[in-house]
Amino acid sequence: MQLYHNAVSTCSQKVRMVIHEKGLMVEDHLIDLQKGEQFSEDYVRLNPNAVVPTLIDDNKVMIESTLINEYLDDAYPEKNLKPESEVERYLMRLICKKIDDSLHPACGIVTYSIGMRPGLLARPQAEVEAMVAKIPNPTRRATRRAVIDYGVAAPQFREAMLSFRALFDLAEALLEEREWLTGSTFSLADCALMPYVLRLDHLRQEDEINSRVNLSRWYEAIQQRQSYSKAVTQWAPAGAIAMLNKTGLATQAEIAAAMEN
Repeated sequence: MQLYHNAVSTCSQKVRMVIHEKGLMVEDHLIDLQKGEQFSEDYVRLNPNAVVPTLIDDNKVMIESTLINEYLDDAYPEKNLKPESEVERYLMRLICKKIDDSLHPACGIVTYSIGMRPGLLARPQAEVEAMVAKIPNPTRRATRRAVIDYGVAAPQFREAMLSFRALFDLAEALLEEREWLTGSTFSLADCALMPYVLRLDHLRQEDEINSRVNLSRWYEAIQQRQSYSKAVTQWAPAGAIAMLNKTGLATQAEIAAAMEN
């Protein structure tokens, strides 16, 4: 089994969580997103969307992190990460769909508006434009240009933060009577949400987590899992995390103003 991934990519993190929950062995291929390695001809042949992760298992190429995790749970069922009941499985898939549909696009907007923008503005404009132009999806391409140009003042930023709050509020309500998102057992839904909570933590938006008692308790519990250590902590590049922390702190006042308007 081979995994093409990135150390701090949210989608890579959630797939690595499943891999380590299941105790699977994988050959790692790191893709440097800042260098644009996801746009290389060899990689785009594997993943035409030019995103990570990509899994190769039994000579079959698989893309889309949610589908990869479903495949891993079906193909390696020794430790099942789907709930037992049909209702809980429905809830798991509903959470994963909401994350894919709204939270994941929102995360890209928030990350680039806060964390990546200063570094991109320091690079030659032609170089940045060339990288943006390689994004296959035209909507993602236009949004990326907007957040690089305007940062947290971009209109997409406020909507993105509201998407975070909506999913966090849903999780808070679900966790009122549950240990994990779908019930008493850890599932693919928990693996799916974790990276997005972590991203706001890295961007020093911890009030969005700490103000929700149940979500905060869940986040602390997930960080104690051995799979978290192997999937997240051991891959965390200190320099990149420090940069996200620094830019998050530097833009807190701007973020507060953007969310008040």
